[in-house]
Amino acid sequence: MSRRFDLKKSLSSIISSEEKKSDDDDNKVPTFLTSSLGPKVAAILDKHAESIHDDSFLKIIRQLEFWYADQKLPEEDFLALAERLAKIACWRENLTNDSPDAEKFTIPKVRFGKTELQMPIVTCGGMRVQETWIPDVMPLLRSNKSKVVKSASQDNLKNVIMSCLKIGLNHFETARFYGSSEIQFVAALVDLMNEGVVKREDFIFQTKVFPMENKSDFVKQWNASWSNVEKLGFVDLLSFHCVSDDKLVGVVTSDDEDGLYKFVEGLKKEGKIRHIGFSTHGSAEVIMRMINSEKFEYVNIHKHFFGDYHAAGTPDTMGGQGNAACVKRALELDMGVFQISPFDKGGKLYRPSATVAAAIGPELSPIAFAALHSWKTQKIHTASVGFARPSDLDEVIEAARLYGDEKSDELLKAAEGKLNEIAI
Repeated sequence: MSRRFDLKKSLSSIISSEEKKSDDDDNKVPTFLTSSLGPKVAAILDKHAESIHDDSFLKIIRQLEFWYADQKLPEEDFLALAERLAKIACWRENLTNDSPDAEKFTIPKVRFGKTELQMPIVTCGGMRVQETWIPDVMPLLRSNKSKVVKSASQDNLKNVIMSCLKIGLNHFETARFYGSSEIQFVAALVDLMNEGVVKREDFIFQTKVFPMENKSDFVKQWNASWSNVEKLGFVDLLSFHCVSDDKLVGVVTSDDEDGLYKFVEGLKKEGKIRHIGFSTHGSAEVIMRMINSEKFEYVNIHKHFFGDYHAAGTPDTMGGQGNAACVKRALELDMGVFQISPFDKGGKLYRPSATVAAAIGPELSPIAFAALHSWKTQKIHTASVGFARPSDLDEVIEAARLYGDEKSDELLKAAEGKLNEIAI
């Protein structure tokens, strides 16, 4: 049996981490490992053991235990699931395999609306990988820039970026107020450019700055952000961050010559930024106003199968509710559509309910389902995922592989149907 199965006790502890356990429970082993299927699953995983990171390995064990203990999956289907999960988790090994028979995969790209950028259907979001969330507008608490970029988190972030680039995931999204994220992403990308790993034209960089009523305050924040990102030469996508109420809509869309929009247009003429958009956590009505201003080339928006975050249940001005009409209108105007937090705010799908996981079925993870729903049903261009470590790419890559597979249409339609039945 594989050396990895020395981890039985810790695996069991992790699987049942949500439950309060006694000391006697600590020796509990995942039930499928002690069944007649145990040696067969061990053989499958052992074939791939050296190519699977421990984080990925533990996720595989959790999923197998669910489908064995809770859902009583038939043996043939269960072993097929074990094989599929193991192969999915080997994606990093495949990147370094120079064999002519090795499977090479890159994230598909699509036209990002009127920006004309070729956008990967998955975006690397910068909300979970930084050293600190404390913004640098807090002098007494903010981190020292030079220390942050020498921290262990910087090594991990650089590893995440490298993993993304190797599979063609070349869009990196951060924000002025994501703590040290903006600083760290720029430092890592500059290092990789200096090392000859990547050229500036080979990746898309997005950052976001909060709009403020007082233009001088906004300019001050932009200048602070530019001091971080200037080494990149330009910002591909600059967003007005979190435009979520009527007052901010007016501030951002004003045609006042001394307004924020005219200032940002000036940055575009200077070549400091390439495209102007906005992000929002507002109501559907607020978002529709921003879209219909026709001033923006793209939008960062919540539109999920499992609700639309703050826009859920709010009137969309078109007789419905939520953000479906907003996404449709943005696409009609040829705007790029960027999905915010599909797996967290879109239902915490990294920890789905048993009901949801069972309805979606063993052939799709809830994360893969959510991604496919956004791309295929909603026609969204890219889904932003906050990667904290390279193994967070596992299920996303599974979905991206299925993107061009006709089989995925059948799986998606079936899962949507079952979930809609449950919801009624």
